[in-house]
Amino acid sequence: MAPDSTPGDGTVGDAGSDGTESDPAPASTRRGLLRAAAGATVAGAASAAGCLGVTTPADVAAQNDVGGNVAHFVGPSWLADNRDDVVVLDARDPERFREERIYGARRVPFDAITSRESTDSGLVPDAEAIADAFGEVGVLPDDDVLVYGASVGSRVTRTAFALGALGHAGSIRALNGGLSGWNGRLGTGDRDRITPVEYEPDPAESAWVTRDWLAERLGTFNGDGPGLVDVRIPEAYLGAPGSDALDPDNDRHGHLPGAVGVHWVGNVAGRRMTEPGRLVGLYENRAELDRAGTVVVYGDDNVDPTSTWLTLRAIGFEDVRVYDGGFGEWANVEGDRGRYPVETKTSVVVETEGSVGGDDGSGDFSCTG
Repeated sequence: MAPDSTPGDGTVGDAGSDGTESDPAPASTRRGLLRAAAGATVAGAASAAGCLGVTTPADVAAQNDVGGNVAHFVGPSWLADNRDDVVVLDARDPERFREERIYGARRVPFDAITSRESTDSGLVPDAEAIADAFGEVGVLPDDDVLVYGASVGSRVTRTAFALGALGHAGSIRALNGGLSGWNGRLGTGDRDRITPVEYEPDPAESAWVTRDWLAERLGTFNGDGPGLVDVRIPEAYLGAPGSDALDPDNDRHGHLPGAVGVHWVGNVAGRRMTEPGRLVGLYENRAELDRAGTVVVYGDDNVDPTSTWLTLRAIGFEDVRVYDGGFGEWANVEGDRGRYPVETKTSVVVETEGSVGGDDGSGDFSCTG
């Protein structure tokens, strides 16, 4: 595996004299000693914590481990066992990345992996720009990849989706609990020594849908046709007059006809994914989505919907797609708006409970992961 790099950051952090990233001895040593003292097993760590009345890094890591029949999400123990076999990508902003990160992690510019291109049918992921961004940090199509952030928020899931949209052949995983759950080696500063590679995308067009694809299926959603989920906050979904949740850049407010509203924050409990049984109840029982059918998710942009995209895939939904143009494209379409109607009267909102831990300070999205 090539050394790690963060091309394009333009700021040199605490790099060592040989050009490699620094390993912050106090923090990593403290974590290492605590991990060793906690014992070789999770049971031993839990027992020691109960006796001492303290929580060790090993306890936190164990709390974020993922069990059961869940795809894509893994815990810190899995990463510790497989660290040498995966490329680790950091989805946070450059400042947080330089301050502290999993040792050897690489950061992909977030603007690049959210880029879109215009087609006659509507906006779609810009596969070439996204592929170039991954290639710049040395990711190859057959690499097994793990993505982490401050939590399992939408920056993490957008990075995972960007790989999926490229037709990435390697596995794609997200770290449950984010950086705070990791009790292994840490690094700081910038890295400049990864050799860029050419990432040849094989776009997986089944990962997304276009504006016209949706328009052709109006009247069938959540009935005879695909499932359709609006992941925005309920006030935005309902087009509530005067609500701060309404995007002032949109000409129209409401939702796509037939969509069910399930706010994406219900996927997250602090820094972890919501308990899988609750997620199954939320999406299969309450939202009445068919795990064997096609389900499309959308929001105002193309970031937050990817949380629901990855969550549904993790709990066994077979065909989940993102409307990459988002409600912003649909609401502001020029020309025949009758073909792209917005609805407010017929509304189905499924209440969710969730909270998102971690903040990278970007301020660009409702969750930074």
